[in-house]
Amino acid sequence: MSGKEHHQRGHANAEFPLLEKIRPNLADVLEPGEELQVAVEADMVLPGSFGVSWLVATDRRVAVFTPNGKVPHTTTEVPLSQVRALRKRELLGSVLLEAHTDDRAVPLIRFTEAKEEAIDQAAEQIRALLVDPLPEEEEDQSAPEERGRKKASHCPECGKPIPRWMSVCLDCMNQRQLILRLIKRAGPYAGPIIVSLVMAILAVTADLAQAPLQKYLIDSVIPNRSLQGLVYVMLAILGIRVFTTVVGAARQLLMSWLGEKVTYDLRGEVYSHLQRLGLRYYDQKETGWIMDRVTSDTTTLQVFMTDAMQRTVINALTLVIIAVYMFSMSPLLALLSLIPAPIVCLMSARFMKRTHTIWHWAYRRRSRLFALLSNVLPGVRVVKAFTQEGREHVRFDERSRDYMDANVNAARVFAAFNRTTGFVMALSSLAIWGYGGYLVIKGVPGNSLGLLVAFMQLVMRFYAPLQDLTGLSQQVQRAATAAQRVFEVLDTAPDMEDAPEALDLPGIWGEIEFCNVTFGYDERRPVLKNVSFHIRPGEMIGLVGPSGAGKSTTINLICRFYDVTGGAVLVDGHDVRDIKIDSLRQQIGIVLQEPFLFHGTIAENIAYGCPEATMEDIMRAAKAANAHDFILKFPEGYDAMVGERGARLSGGERQRISIARAILKNPRILILDEATSSVDSETEAQIREAIDRLVHGRTTFAIAHRLSTLQNANRLIVLEKGRVVEMGTHAELLSKEDGVFRRLVDLHRQLSEAVAVGG
Repeated sequence: MSGKEHHQRGHANAEFPLLEKIRPNLADVLEPGEELQVAVEADMVLPGSFGVSWLVATDRRVAVFTPNGKVPHTTTEVPLSQVRALRKRELLGSVLLEAHTDDRAVPLIRFTEAKEEAIDQAAEQIRALLVDPLPEEEEDQSAPEERGRKKASHCPECGKPIPRWMSVCLDCMNQRQLILRLIKRAGPYAGPIIVSLVMAILAVTADLAQAPLQKYLIDSVIPNRSLQGLVYVMLAILGIRVFTTVVGAARQLLMSWLGEKVTYDLRGEVYSHLQRLGLRYYDQKETGWIMDRVTSDTTTLQVFMTDAMQRTVINALTLVIIAVYMFSMSPLLALLSLIPAPIVCLMSARFMKRTHTIWHWAYRRRSRLFALLSNVLPGVRVVKAFTQEGREHVRFDERSRDYMDANVNAARVFAAFNRTTGFVMALSSLAIWGYGGYLVIKGVPGNSLGLLVAFMQLVMRFYAPLQDLTGLSQQVQRAATAAQRVFEVLDTAPDMEDAPEALDLPGIWGEIEFCNVTFGYDERRPVLKNVSFHIRPGEMIGLVGPSGAGKSTTINLICRFYDVTGGAVLVDGHDVRDIKIDSLRQQIGIVLQEPFLFHGTIAENIAYGCPEATMEDIMRAAKAANAHDFILKFPEGYDAMVGERGARLSGGERQRISIARAILKNPRILILDEATSSVDSETEAQIREAIDRLVHGRTTFAIAHRLSTLQNANRLIVLEKGRVVEMGTHAELLSKEDGVFRRLVDLHRQLSEAVAVGG
């Protein structure tokens, strides 16, 4: 190696300390003479789960490796000579670095914001190695309305990355506090729980009374051949069995009711809290992730609160009662039987520290499986239309296998633990049999065959709750994991709440004003910048601009789905932050480009915003929306089921149901978001006729794909890159030859002509 090369390697090592650390690991995967140039560690692996991966550049290629024992696994590699550029792409909760060649973009590595600075430095060094790089471009600003991602963070205690869906570090989380918090939540159910505990203790105490009866049977009744004594003992044991059976059945019924009640209350609390959270929360979460917490996690907590908690108390009391029995019968044998207890307790303590992470990742894989299902099932028509059933089956199989593997791993660990503790207890039982048998054979006073048999019955009953307590660690770990996930939802404060002195406006005029509004879903990337305009009551305003200009964001701020980061949005002169949220939104009607219909009847969907509406009101709204005629073609009429997300209806029919829903609500502010962009000309004419009726006398904001549909608007507001660049009537803006609106109209006309010629 030359002195220059040695200097370059030393400089690279100083910048990228990972180089020397992984150089031995990569020795078997590098070609002869291939030199490492850059290496940096990321905290995620493709396609997006948390883990360790290495981005590596040599003098021949750019590659990504994941640690896999002594020989790392190569996940991606691109010849250095083919790479023209490296570009970052913002994703939800992470960043993706891509290598661009002449004909494709190759995903390299994903990472959180915590690793962004280090990977930016590495990317700059790799760019310097490119043979034929593209000219430098501005950082990609596409999709400015993409939802902001939660800033990734690292645990201040251990330094490990904290996933965006979590608020605490798993390894440093205080499990005891979680369990104590769960126990406190059992307070409202104290009455049934205490009754159940008393019933359980009575049953356990009665069951233990069989041991002295067995001793009496073996030592006195049988040697004396007393039939009367035999009958008394059998009747006593029968009475005990009847008592424990009746009490056990009553307790089981009580606990079944209590379990369902706890699940009902907890699930309702989580769902109610989810309704209070703003759209920003849902922008960052997958549907399956949320569903998993409302269903599976609440059920896990119910099992802990109604079963594991009680079993813990019952087992502890049982151990105390049995220990008293055993010491009263034979102190020496009792001491011998207690030897496994501290050993098992120490093993359980060490075991519980390890298993929490195991269950967390098992539950995480379950959430990923639910997320896939919640994403694919509503889009089953698209899957079938593109014949992607096989691909989706492979994706499902991969996630299902991941979940299975996680559960198998957890089961393997618990099986090893349970077998080990069982073996320790079996050794103790063997020792008691041996020593007790020796005492009986030698005729040591105070020892008899009846005592030994009765004592061994107590030992078995003693080890059963002891082993059950160790087995309960599995439920405790599951509960701690589920509690962390559920409390993460419950502890999430709504990003928007009514101010203490918020106004209740039962009726508004519809005057709207934006005063120097600045807003960004990610605070570092504003979508709207110092936007100002004033809308008079009853005006129809068209929002125009290229994709990503901020049109939908403007609508979101009017509805107060998000709060501005600068400036103010005024309705009738009041800052929307000073108006009660429900009061504001009750005055707003929305017709979306893709209307969402709930699974139910047509009438239920039309009346969704006004559940108290009569059938006459519903039919009147449907007629105004030009929906009445097609509704009557269904045999069930207004009682026809629309299917999942309105699958039984065409796009135009769903749109007219959505318009009828808005008409029935009778809002003062109307929002039309691309309401006619995805329908044929005949349907569009019917929808536009319905919209003309709907907008009359209301302040209306319309976003239209077809700019010609905005000719009736009082004014147009043209947005570009988050700023208002033009404002005026359709004719005024069209007369500006170098204006943005004129350019958009000309472009749209050229596209329409090209389509017509091509058709």
